[in-house]
Amino acid sequence: MHDYPLDIRGLILRHLYPKIEYRWVAPFLWDGAFDIREHVIDSKSIRKYQILLEVDCSGFGRIVPRAAGIAARQGRITLANDLLSAHMLGIRPDMALEARALSLLNDEKRMVKRLLNRNREWPKDVWNLQDIPAWMIPPFIRKFRAVVNSRSVTIISGGHLLASGNWVWSYPEKSHIASDVTISYNLKTCEFV
Repeated sequence: MHDYPLDIRGLILRHLYPKIEYRWVAPFLWDGAFDIREHVIDSKSIRKYQILLEVDCSGFGRIVPRAAGIAARQGRITLANDLLSAHMLGIRPDMALEARALSLLNDEKRMVKRLLNRNREWPKDVWNLQDIPAWMIPPFIRKFRAVVNSRSVTIISGGHLLASGNWVWSYPEKSHIASDVTISYNLKTCEFV
């Protein structure tokens, strides 16, 4: 049985290998490496998959690929798969599917904007987002890097569908990729240096 991260990478793996037995794991706990060129040889398909990977959490790009990533991170696999299939086939989704995609993008944008509130930073360079699910941290840190600062930062998030508890994310300077993600069952005993 293979572990697939519950994000766009896992959705792509599931799409490429539909007959392989798998289970979903929280993306930040997945220890696998992912390079689309190891799984696909057709250059057109590689580019379409790369677009899905590039626009995930970025805040820009076409509607359907971005929405596929959001739906995957939320655990809405059927919706994510429908969006991924529309993107890979190069077809415009029907009005209902496109409306759902736009709704996902608008919700994520609104949530990220609401999180960029200086009152959530305490102490300095520690952002308390305990009330936010872990799937929101990747788009938050991308926007944070674009509009707030590039210093090293620690983020405390709520749990994930597949990993309950509070999580502490450590981001090095100028990076949107966490260097460490650990669980903290008792945040009162956490000390941030």
